[in-house]
Amino acid sequence: MGIVKRQSIWNLASGYLGVFFGAMNGLILFPWAFPENPEEMGLVRWVISASLLLGAVCHLGWPQTIVTYFPRVNSALHARIINTGLLASSICLLILFLVALSLGDSLIIFFMKDYFDPSFWLVFPFAAVYIVFELYSSQLIHDQQVILPYWLKDTGRKLLLTILLMAFGLGVISSLDIFLYLLMLGYGCYAFFIFVNAKKIKISIPEASMAWPKSEMFGYSLVMLLTVSAQMSFGQLDILMIGSFLGLAEVAQYSIAFSFGIVVAMPMKAMNASLRPIISKYVAQENWVELRHIGLRSLCTQWVVSSFLFLIILSVSPWVFNILPAVYQGGEPALFWVAAAQLVNVSTGPSGLVLVASKKFKWELYANLVLILFALTAGTFYIPNKGLEGAAQIFFTAIVLYNLVKLIALYRLTGDFWLGIKFFKSFIWLVTGVFFHFIFWDLLFFINIDHLFTNSIDGAFYSIIEILVFLIWTLFGVYLLNLSPDLKFSINRILNWNKK
Repeated sequence: MGIVKRQSIWNLASGYLGVFFGAMNGLILFPWAFPENPEEMGLVRWVISASLLLGAVCHLGWPQTIVTYFPRVNSALHARIINTGLLASSICLLILFLVALSLGDSLIIFFMKDYFDPSFWLVFPFAAVYIVFELYSSQLIHDQQVILPYWLKDTGRKLLLTILLMAFGLGVISSLDIFLYLLMLGYGCYAFFIFVNAKKIKISIPEASMAWPKSEMFGYSLVMLLTVSAQMSFGQLDILMIGSFLGLAEVAQYSIAFSFGIVVAMPMKAMNASLRPIISKYVAQENWVELRHIGLRSLCTQWVVSSFLFLIILSVSPWVFNILPAVYQGGEPALFWVAAAQLVNVSTGPSGLVLVASKKFKWELYANLVLILFALTAGTFYIPNKGLEGAAQIFFTAIVLYNLVKLIALYRLTGDFWLGIKFFKSFIWLVTGVFFHFIFWDLLFFINIDHLFTNSIDGAFYSIIEILVFLIWTLFGVYLLNLSPDLKFSINRILNWNKK
């Protein structure tokens, strides 16, 4: 687990730097750059979301196929397999572009409620850059070089957006069109950098009789296309449905809430990035005992850290939303559900990685189709009436359904749910902390929380007090309840660093 721990720490640092820049963008720079026009923030967020979804459809599941099958084929075939993916993805993207051209402006009007903007067409070059980035990132991930791709994804993209927002706010960038072109150029530079590093990987000398399992890989890729498309569809569906039913201003407000909520899943994302190639190899060997051991250890650590972050978000969110301009404050009711949905995702640990690499890989597709069907059906009726909080509640419920399906598939594959007694203890520990948050000020200090954060200075002070309380609560869980031995070991190592 040494390489996993080392890479997880790096990826976790990247994830939280990304969260920092994302929060700064959402809370400070976007409202500063577009003080009276949240629709323009919504447009930028919409273009990014739509291009990610389009790219996920057009890369045909080939990046996931690369990570799963590269351990099974000679490295001399890797370049040929990647080139095949590039060609197929290019053809798919071209076909969808021609279809969009035939539909014309009616397509823009459908996706952007009450806001027509030709920047819609930028989703296609953005998607092309995304495809190149993902294909060659998968080659690096197979080679267990996971740090660079995830740093560019988590930190690099948000830092680029930070720089461009500052330039736009200062008048260096004169129009939103130029802003989007520069953003696309920056993404292109990241993709080129990934390409250059992937080409440095040493490969075997090809043999004349060498072949690769094309039919098996294309069959797997087809399922991964549907699976990843479903994942990306759900991941971006909230933004697209809010934009269609409520408007781009609401997209901006929801994006701010999402930028807070996503912090809960950062530990899981960082650790799973490092575990992905290792899990693929153990699944190929059908070593379920070792996989269960890795899964339980990672879940214990992920859950405690993510739960602590969830409690911190509850503590600071009223104060943070209070200091935002009024036109950007509408997402606060959605934040609890957004963050809780991320916590539900953490609860199943790396089970999704196991399913995707195993013979049960179709279950990941089934799970995503269930949640998309539910989200579309319920969201169509619920979001227009209940607004942003309703959208967040719909997607929280869909995430619960999604993870239930994953747990059933994991049980059928391994005979175990991979939860364990420590997880249930940790769950009770978290619920107690959440209950404490909602009664903290009313019960102990007789302060009405609805009026607590009207003054920004008082709000910051009370938030800091609650954070300290939850820090003590987390240390109690780690050291006295022994909820995560790995986390306790890491903390002790940091505390004893100066003594060595």
